[in-house]
This record gives sequence, C-alpha cells and structure tokens, in this order.
Amino acid sequence: MRAPDIEVLPFSSLFAPSSSPFFSHLLFLVHTTQRLVQMRSLLFSLIFFIPSSDGESTIHPGHPEWASDSEMENYRDAPMDDNQTKLLVEFHEHNGNLFQDLMRTYHKELSPYYTNYHRPLEHGQVHPPPMRTSATLTWFRIVKLMIEVFQLQDQVEQVMKIIAELRLIWTDHRLAWNPADYGGIQHIYFTRNSIWVPELTVGDSEMASDVAPDYKQNVLVKYTGHVLHYFNVVSHSVCPLVTSNFPFDRQECEFVLIEILFNKNESAIDVQFAERLNFARAGNGEWDILGGHINRTTVADYENVEFDLMRFVFSMKRKSNFYVMVIIVPTFIITTLSITGVFAKRLSGEDFIGELSLGLTSLMTLTVMLGIVADSLPKTNSLPVLSIFLTVEVTLTALSVLVVILHPRVLYPKIKAMRSKMSLPGTHFALNHPEEEQGCLARIRSAICKKHMGANLVFMLVFQVLSFPLPSLIHPSFQAINLANLWYILSFWWME
Repeated sequence: MRAPDIEVLPFSSLFAPSSSPFFSHLLFLVHTTQRLVQMRSLLFSLIFFIPSSDGESTIHPGHPEWASDSEMENYRDAPMDDNQTKLLVEFHEHNGNLFQDLMRTYHKELSPYYTNYHRPLEHGQVHPPPMRTSATLTWFRIVKLMIEVFQLQDQVEQVMKIIAELRLIWTDHRLAWNPADYGGIQHIYFTRNSIWVPELTVGDSEMASDVAPDYKQNVLVKYTGHVLHYFNVVSHSVCPLVTSNFPFDRQECEFVLIEILFNKNESAIDVQFAERLNFARAGNGEWDILGGHINRTTVADYENVEFDLMRFVFSMKRKSNFYVMVIIVPTFIITTLSITGVFAKRLSGEDFIGELSLGLTSLMTLTVMLGIVADSLPKTNSLPVLSIFLTVEVTLTALSVLVVILHPRVLYPKIKAMRSKMSLPGTHFALNHPEEEQGCLARIRSAICKKHMGANLVFMLVFQVLSFPLPSLIHPSFQAINLANLWYILSFWWME
C-alpha cells in the first residue's frame, strides 16, 4: 500500500495577478498552509507506512520493534525430543485436572480455621488444635529512621521506614491430593489471589503495602496441603526515639505483626528470624543494625478474646562520625578562634569594632548550626548532648561579644579611674596621696579594718582582681570551658 500523493495546485492559476497588498498576503498564507499539509502527510507516511521487502509499503501490525519469527525462536528453551515433549504435555494435562479438582469444592473466601470448638464432644473426642502459621523474617532493610512532619495535622512523627521479606508456611487440608492420581505431581503453583492466605497485619504502622499486587505473587502448594508463600512489604512503623545521647544514641524499633479477629483457640503464629539473616547488611548510611529479638505479647479485645501480638525488635546504633567531623569539630574550632580573636589584644575604648565583628560573625555561624541540629530532632523534653555542646559554645561566644561591648565603654573607664585613686600595697587601703589620709575617711577605714577584718579582706581581693586587665582573666577561663565542653561530648564518642 503506497502513501497517498498530494498534488499542490498553484494558487496563482485561480486568480489573476494583482498588485494589491491584500492579495499578496493572502497568497503567502495559502502557500504556507499547503506546505504544512504536505509535511504532515509526509510524517504520517513515515510513521504508519513501513517499506516491506518487496518494495511496497505495508502498515505495521504492532510495535515498531516487533520481534520477527526468527527472533522468537531464539527465546525458546533448550531443544526437546519427542519423549520430552510428550512428558511436558502429560504434565500440563495432569496439572490442569488437579487444579480443576481442587477448585471444584474450594472456596478461597472461607478460612481453614476450625471454629466449632464450642461444640460438646462425645467421650474420647478432642477438638482439633489451632492451625499454626510460621512467619519467618528472611530479609529486611532499614531504609531510614526519620522525623516526619505532617502539614495537615501540624504533627511531628518519628517513623522507621523498613522493607521486609516474610516467609509464611501454613497447612490448608482442602488443598491436599494423592500424587498417584495426577501423574506423580507433588507440588503446584497458584497465584496468591486464587487461594486463602493468612491475614497478617503490620501493626503500629502509618502505612504498609505489598511491593507487588496479588496477581503477580505466587504460592507453592504441596500434596500434603502445606503452603509456602514469600512476600515483601514496605512499612512506615512508628518508632519513638530516645535522643538524650544524640548523635551517639542507640535505638530500638519494632516491626509488629498481628492477626486481627482470629483468637488463640483458632490460630497460632510462630515467628522467628531466618538463620541466614545478616543483620550487618540490613542498615543504611546512618544506622548500623546490632541485632534483633522477638517479643510476643497476648492482648485481649473488648470481648475479652485473646490474640497474639508479635514484635520483631531491632537494636540500632547511629553512625556518629558525620556529626563529629561536620558539626562538633568545626564548632569547636570556630569558637576557639573567635575567643582568641576577640581577646588577642588589650581592649580599649578607641578600637574594638574588629573584635566585635568577629564575635558576631562567629555567633551567627553557631546559631545556624544549632538550628540544623534542632531540625533533625523530635521536640521532646530531653536535651541531647549535641544541643548542650552547641549551647555552651554559643554562650561562650555571646559572652565574649558582651565583654567586647561593655568593657571598653563601662568597665574599662571605671577600673581605670579606680586604679588612679587607690592602690593595695598590703593588707590595708592606702590612698595615692598620704596627706589626704585624715579625717572621717581614715576613721571609717580604721574601724572597718579592726571590727570587720573579713569584709576588709573581701574588698581587698575584689579590688586586687579588678586591678588586672579583665580580658586577661576571661580569655583563659573561656578557653578552659571550651576544652572541657569538647572533652565532655567526645567522651560519648570514645565509649561507643
């Protein structure tokens, strides 16, 4: 089938030439429209008309890269002889008959649990035991342990996002058969939505969903009625954090399984970790998984019906090297340099703008770091050690800035005036001018020295301290507090 040929008729043959500008513009628009129609037809032919081997154009039946017959042959399995082909045909025949016979009286809407345990029994009769389901955690991965903020409720939640693979094994006697009746078939596969599956719900979770839909998941059924099923689930489980030792903290988070509605007389669930489960590879970039254990608790509903609550508890340790190298060490360096820069020279009332600018800049930097840490923590009553460290660093820098502001304008002039009037050569007050040591002031001084010797010593000590430059005393004190603060927070790091 050929692409249709489109003939473009000259528009000038329909109308006589005219010198009017209106007809000139109209002629240009018509020619442009015809060119666009011609290009559209060409693109249409390229997309829907593909040349065949004989030179004619044919419409492609499907995808532009549809596999040919020779390519389809390459996707077949290994070549089979006639005997193997016969066995395969017989297997499919027996497999289809088995499926039809099992599904003839099978109702997936009905559970296999025995619920008639209230019936009175005759002598020697015993009710069947509860149906047991084995739930094994074969693989899991902690995606992240995060602080989620829900804008609609204005609520902060502490959530662990986990991907887990569970292996379920249970017995459904309605799916048992005799292999001799079906060509020796001992197991078959069903899609998950074809049979009944235990209802295991992830508890304490804001969201839980299967990775694949039911029609894409298969279960293995043996002739004894045992059913094996693997499935993956993504869960956002609530995990309250204890942040008093942040970022050197250890947490315990739970992955909870519960079978709602069925009581202990009807169903029993055994949970365990798989032997091949590797906890060391289950963490992420922020958390190391130290191990896990299982807690089983029995709870009762409002009708006093008891059922089990299974908890997979994971012990985790935060990787703190990031916080040490990115927050703690730079904060200590910034604080040390700011204190040293502020008190590097003797403060006077003439020039202190440089020291003030350095202190304020450092204070703003520490405040930003404190805000970063605050955003990554839940709002609880416990104050983390990292917040304490940053608060002390901010306080030291703020006090240094306060000294820079007050000392040149308030303290320095007063101390200078006081030192010009008084000196403390010994254990008594002495004025700089001995001739003024007369009258009322001398008598008051003598009375204080005789009757209040303790107060005299205190006053003497205060004035003696004030006689030294104040920054010379504050600088080593602040640096000592800074070093002690660093030693305090790094002690948590060394004890990990």
